[in-house]
Amino acid sequence: MTPRKVKNFIIDTNVILYSPNCIETFDNNNIVLPAVVLEEVDSFKKNVDLNGYNARSFIRIVEQYREEKGDLLKGVKLESGGQFSVRFQDEQTKSKIPSGFDNGKNDNVILAIALQVKEESKRETIIVSKDVNLRIKANAMGLDAEDYYHEKSTSLIDQHDDTLFVPDDYIDTLYHEKELPCPTGVYRQDEGEFAPRVNEYFILKGQENPQKSALARYIGNGTDEDGAFRLLHQNEPVLGITPANRKQIYLMDSLLDPDIDVVFAIGIAGTGKTLLALCGGLHSVLNDSYKRLVVTRSPIPMGRDIGYLPGTMSEKMDPWLKPVYDNMEFIVHMMDKGKIDTKDEFFSKSQMHDATIDYLKSSKMLEIEALTYIRGRTLMDTYLVIDEAQNLTPHEMKTIITRAGINSKLVFTGDMKQIDNPYLNERDNGLVNASEKFTYARFKHASTIYLDKGERSRLASVAAEIL
Repeated sequence: MTPRKVKNFIIDTNVILYSPNCIETFDNNNIVLPAVVLEEVDSFKKNVDLNGYNARSFIRIVEQYREEKGDLLKGVKLESGGQFSVRFQDEQTKSKIPSGFDNGKNDNVILAIALQVKEESKRETIIVSKDVNLRIKANAMGLDAEDYYHEKSTSLIDQHDDTLFVPDDYIDTLYHEKELPCPTGVYRQDEGEFAPRVNEYFILKGQENPQKSALARYIGNGTDEDGAFRLLHQNEPVLGITPANRKQIYLMDSLLDPDIDVVFAIGIAGTGKTLLALCGGLHSVLNDSYKRLVVTRSPIPMGRDIGYLPGTMSEKMDPWLKPVYDNMEFIVHMMDKGKIDTKDEFFSKSQMHDATIDYLKSSKMLEIEALTYIRGRTLMDTYLVIDEAQNLTPHEMKTIITRAGINSKLVFTGDMKQIDNPYLNERDNGLVNASEKFTYARFKHASTIYLDKGERSRLASVAAEIL
């Protein structure tokens, strides 16, 4: 086999902040780190947010290579087989910046260094950046540039139809037995191959009488030989909240099943992701399945930021968590309308007058946490809901999931059409990346549900589709 030609990769700052372990993901190629990038990373290291954590992680990795391997200017050998080096700019570098570009701008210095490395080495040289504009400028200078593809996801964005056709008598037996091995001759409505994911949900319809149907969850390892279907409880209210469509029934089943440790709820605006996640979490806490419900969300603003907010951490988080409070108030209102079954008989209407959000917080059943401060914690007996998870990077997602302790459940909700992080898109954000990796691992305690029907209002549903 002919060995692959070694390439040069020039790494931008945003790649490091996205994935601090990135230098080990380029196989046996040369990695060049412009000194201006190292300077930019240094400016983030004192931040208390996740960018600061990633910057410090990267600096420690580089320091380890410096101590163990030698001179970074000459280049050090990486575990992957490639070479890593730091490159400074000089007067010759600056002369390569086109006259239309600002000589003092770091992005342009990176471009000039890439051009210089390409000319000196005669090798294919590629700038790796999550900044679209930098990639455009590189193209204008005759340089190759690409996004960072290591954490990209590909397969779960486009979903199969959830309709399966099975023998009519199988549905009758399933209603009686509640769980049955998969029958032979199953086929999809969209004529795709029946290769289900672990904990994938379906509507089963009769092959002879399509009016005969049942909602079920696939239990197994992804084949029809060893799998089974488990019947779902349909349209049963939880804390006064009744699922409005079958996808919401799927989600509620995952949220309340103690055997599922992590749930990824992905869908457009208004599909009920946050409401059901909070409802499932509060119901589980009130029934003593967990000691507390911890809620947080990614604090990335839509549009122009209004700057630093005054007050305590709780007061600072309140504007970000207003959607959470809105949903919690609705759940409490629904609980207040009647008797709610719990482990200890029930909460009566009079008792629920005190079940305001303040009461839930003061009794330690509900905690509002800043996402930044979750790192370092071990969450025991906790139902954790992370809203707007589409704005998290894969590394941030890993940081959160590894906080899970004994008897903990994690629920991530997000909308791929509302990504506000400038360096993420539908295929490389932490939410879809983690969902896909758990799916490929066939981890039987994870579930992904895609919701596609808005229930907020007819206006919101149409707006999510056409705007």
